[in-house]
Amino acid sequence: MKISLNWLKQYVDIPKDLSPEELALKLTMSTVEVEEVIDQKSQYKNMVVGEIVNIVDHPNADKLKVCKVKAGKEEYQVICGADNIYKGMKGVLALSGALVKWHGQGDLVKLEKTKIRGVESNGMLCAPSEVALVSDEFNEPSFAKAMAGKEEGVIDLGDEAKSGQPAVEALGLDDVIFDIDNKSITHRSDLWGHHGMAREVAAILGTKAKDLEFKNYKEGKGADLKIKIEDKENCTRYIGALVGDIKIGPSPLWMQNLLKAVGVRPINNIVDITNYVMLELGRPSHVFDRRDVERDTIIIRKAKQGEKFKTLDGQERKLTSNMCLVCDAKRPIDLGGIMGGENSEVKEDTTEILLELANFNSTNIRKTSTALGLRTDAAARFEKGLAPSLAKLGLDRIITLIFELIPEAKLISKVVDVNFDEDLKKEIELDLDFLNRRIGQEIPKKEVIKILESLSFKVKDKGEKLLVERPDFRTNKSISIQEDLVEEVVRIYGFDNIKPLMPFISMEPPADNLDQALDRKIRQILTLAGGSTEIYNYSFTGQKNLDILGTSAGDHYQLQNYFSEHQKFLRTTLFENLTINLEDNLRFYGEFNIFELGRVYLKEKGEHQAKKDSKEFLGRQPKMLAGLIVNDENVFLQAKGLVELLLANLEINYSYNNQSKCQINWLDNKSYLEIKAGDEVLGWLAELNNKVLSKLDVKKSVAVWQLNSAGLLKYTHESKKYQQLPKYPGIIYDFSILVPSKTAWADIRKEVMDVSKLIKRVELFDIYQKGKFGTDKKSLAFHVDFLDEKKTLTSEEADNLRDKIIDILKKKFKIEVR
Repeated sequence: MKISLNWLKQYVDIPKDLSPEELALKLTMSTVEVEEVIDQKSQYKNMVVGEIVNIVDHPNADKLKVCKVKAGKEEYQVICGADNIYKGMKGVLALSGALVKWHGQGDLVKLEKTKIRGVESNGMLCAPSEVALVSDEFNEPSFAKAMAGKEEGVIDLGDEAKSGQPAVEALGLDDVIFDIDNKSITHRSDLWGHHGMAREVAAILGTKAKDLEFKNYKEGKGADLKIKIEDKENCTRYIGALVGDIKIGPSPLWMQNLLKAVGVRPINNIVDITNYVMLELGRPSHVFDRRDVERDTIIIRKAKQGEKFKTLDGQERKLTSNMCLVCDAKRPIDLGGIMGGENSEVKEDTTEILLELANFNSTNIRKTSTALGLRTDAAARFEKGLAPSLAKLGLDRIITLIFELIPEAKLISKVVDVNFDEDLKKEIELDLDFLNRRIGQEIPKKEVIKILESLSFKVKDKGEKLLVERPDFRTNKSISIQEDLVEEVVRIYGFDNIKPLMPFISMEPPADNLDQALDRKIRQILTLAGGSTEIYNYSFTGQKNLDILGTSAGDHYQLQNYFSEHQKFLRTTLFENLTINLEDNLRFYGEFNIFELGRVYLKEKGEHQAKKDSKEFLGRQPKMLAGLIVNDENVFLQAKGLVELLLANLEINYSYNNQSKCQINWLDNKSYLEIKAGDEVLGWLAELNNKVLSKLDVKKSVAVWQLNSAGLLKYTHESKKYQQLPKYPGIIYDFSILVPSKTAWADIRKEVMDVSKLIKRVELFDIYQKGKFGTDKKSLAFHVDFLDEKKTLTSEEADNLRDKIIDILKKKFKIEVR
């Protein structure tokens, strides 16, 4: 939105020593964000009022004249080809260095002294288009007509202009424009007009804004205007009046200048007045040609589904039953609050008009404007929610300006006001202690009252509290609770005036989140030590993923509004997505090691209630850790080593249960190994079965593993115990034995560790199960560390322990010593 400084100055006195940039900063720091300050004077630099004192024919050109032009005390020779020049005429003289549009075409060019047909020219008498007085965007010559009397020729400024005067002053374009960021005033509908912005400026500067001027008028009696509101949901108030003896013509230059300054195209005096009041009060209105309003009747109703209506821009629009139409006795004539109809616009021969000011539902205006792709200045203001009282104020202001610009105009009907608006006046109690605590600094009560009253609030002093009534022009959306009043006070008081202080709070470290700490540790172990890569998948999965594993869609939660068929269900296992990762990555890598940490969603009763005090519970959502390893050989052992690395670093005492049977149909039963901690199952190790591999067209072995995060958290040990290095040397024996192939290494290790307290470590370093041993036996090789912490262990003692180990293993597992 654009705000004119000259326009603001009509309502508030701004100190001369306050620059536009400083005012823009004050506005930004307290009220609205000023994106740019545009000084119109810069466009008319090196342009002055020049008076033609002599005209002679050009010696070398029939259509050119050589003019002597006086500008103050200086005289310049200028070549000019315009037909409307005359001796004594005062026009816009562009001197060397001025930026002009050559013949009104193309980009701005810098003017320089030159020779035209052999005669020197030291400047240029400008036409309106050459100094951008006729906007290419508006394509409107009314400005030029008003000054020159015709569309072509140089500007004739008339006798009031002074020779040598800056052209920008003579043209009335010595303005500064503030470009306001619309997003910063979406909650302040009162700031969408110059008078509302002037009130803010006055409060910031500690002064008072001037009231608008209104003329008393008598209601007419000749015509009977009838208004009926059927759609009370979308139109709560409609004020109308008929005005006669209208003479359509151009609006005065001062009004055209102000409208153009903020980007509005001047059209004619009546339309310009309504636009002027909209930009003054932030209050849209509409004008109909009375001839086009059947039987002086206005009916506000909802549109019919599919009904068509042609708006002022010439486009036919298809409406829905939620949209609001303003109609006469026979047909629609206005799309309520957005744009009028082509069938009732003001024309050059209009002599009687119907004024409309209505209050429309802001939400419906926004939805209608969006649905039709029709953004207008009126819609932009209505959708913010306007104060109800502005309707009558806007009507009075428009009538005042009509009578000022068209003195012969008069009301020919009564002002009809159909009003279903509620009285929204409300007093808000402001606790001064609450205000000071929120701001973090005590502001004297007198200062608080002064600030609120400068913003037009009515304040009653109730001791430690203030009873505050908001002004009519502020809506319930912007002021409704005492926190809103705190904001009003502090922004005018000035954020820069609040002393920055450190809060007086105790600095205590937050409680440790053990679950998050475990997640970080798991990631560090698997990535840094285990060489694994973490995968992040969505929690959603599709039917294709379920078909690969052979799982049922009935076991899954299905989303009501899923993004695509690939994200239709909530996953019940991480492998529903990890198998897709397997398929994708095999296109680029022959071997890889990946894992994922995330939640799965099971159709089992969970621990969290669906709602507060509800008897229904959400499904169980356990956090799982799962991985997948692809390689040409020994993938199962690689996965086993990775899991053991993780469990060892987490200091979890675990064991394997090789007697358990696999209940998961997409795993290979022969390679399934269950992992336990105490009596609780932590997870499992396995390989994908051939059925799954064939669906994925995978020719390699794939090992998979899964652990329950809650179990890891339960059994992990964070405590570290430190002890001295042993004083006495130990003895390490290597054993190589043959055992039945079904014998588990974990069972052998446990038996060896139980032989004696002098055995400190048992470590497997080789397994061999091929060749001459056949398929029913395997060779195991392992280290055993003997150590006595009280004395040096003798060879005899170590030999006895070795023999004892062999005897026990022979009896228990029927081993053969190699």
